[in-house]
Amino acid sequence: MTDVHDAQSDSNRRENGRTLPLLIAATLVIRIGVLSVMPDTFVADPDAYRAVAFNIAEHGCFGYDDHPIATRPVLYPLIVAACKVVDPALWYSLALVHLILGVATVVLTYQLATRWGVGKWSWLAGALVAIDPLLLLHSTLVMTETLAAFLAVAGVLALTRCAERPTIGGAALSGVLMALAALCRPTFLVWMGPVLILLPLAAETWRVRAQVFAAGVLAAALVLSPWAIRNGIQFGKPTPATNHGGFTLLLANNPSFYEYLRSGQFGDVWDADQFNHDWGVRSRKLARGDEVAADRLAYADAFAVIRSEPGTFAYACLVRVSRIWGLVPHRTSSDEGMARCVVRWMIGAFYLLEFVFAAIGLVALACGRVSREQLLHGWIWGLLLLAAFTVIHTFYWTNIRMRAPLIPVVCAVAALGAAQFASLRVRRNSFQG
Repeated sequence: MTDVHDAQSDSNRRENGRTLPLLIAATLVIRIGVLSVMPDTFVADPDAYRAVAFNIAEHGCFGYDDHPIATRPVLYPLIVAACKVVDPALWYSLALVHLILGVATVVLTYQLATRWGVGKWSWLAGALVAIDPLLLLHSTLVMTETLAAFLAVAGVLALTRCAERPTIGGAALSGVLMALAALCRPTFLVWMGPVLILLPLAAETWRVRAQVFAAGVLAAALVLSPWAIRNGIQFGKPTPATNHGGFTLLLANNPSFYEYLRSGQFGDVWDADQFNHDWGVRSRKLARGDEVAADRLAYADAFAVIRSEPGTFAYACLVRVSRIWGLVPHRTSSDEGMARCVVRWMIGAFYLLEFVFAAIGLVALACGRVSREQLLHGWIWGLLLLAAFTVIHTFYWTNIRMRAPLIPVVCAVAALGAAQFASLRVRRNSFQG
């Protein structure tokens, strides 16, 4: 199969040579500025990644003291632990890691949009990632969003290249990147399964299809297996994900949250403190420190709530979809100040404009405004990623930050929409002239 991108014109190459340095420079300025001005950069630890990472560095155990856990995905804490070894205060080392990942995400998004046929508007995809409020905020936190966004766009780009020219090496690289993404956020596993099945169909012969499938599956399995084996030894459950899925499902489907959905007023914030306390008491009593048993208990409790209130469950699913694809970040406190409120609505205005162009881009894809080859060998992997995350977070706990790994794909779709909108205006002006 001929790779059309290998035949890129000299003028396009020169355009890339001008655009990429500008994107890189702008991203560096923006990210360094945000890292510098945020008062609590890398201090807060909302998901306990810092605590686990420090325990790895100090005690050699993925957990707390000498007590192993698998309630957090493994990849990001390992990176943070390595940063602590180099820089005990964590600031400069982790800032550099997040900075490199942020710049790489912008560059790869630009390359992805170019490869997907967005053309001269590909710069917009990279620029939108560079200024994305969610990614900027989470680049200052000890959280997985920065790494997850990078691995997502790297995986989609690798899949695109492999689908255009199926090779064993390309399939293996795709499998490695998807597996690393899954070790950062287990939700990627839901995306990886269908992708590994569909990727071989890009090849023209059954022999190559078998090679691509085997290479992708084997590479992914090799990356995932050490974590799964460790969990099998420690907990008797060789999960490639975490022992936290049950709690995440229960957090999204429990009587307290359902009551909030039924009776809460607009702007109210659900206080999960009582739920967390009650669950802690119940899990300690029934699971007795066994996190696999606690995970199963959480799943059982969540399913019992879902069965008892199917109508509220259906409504809750709609709420969760609206949250992951919401425009305005949700309130974290009922007594929110004016400054924070203004910032949230400014962010909402940014996403409204971006989503308008993304909607135009989706219509363009549906109407065949890109070639069939670009759709089936490129866009399909990004669209599957959007679908996988949306499906999972329809049922499990979610908020707007859960879509952070999807932002590069959304920005590429928005850039396509902007290109289509600009083309329509040019044609309209030409007709009027």
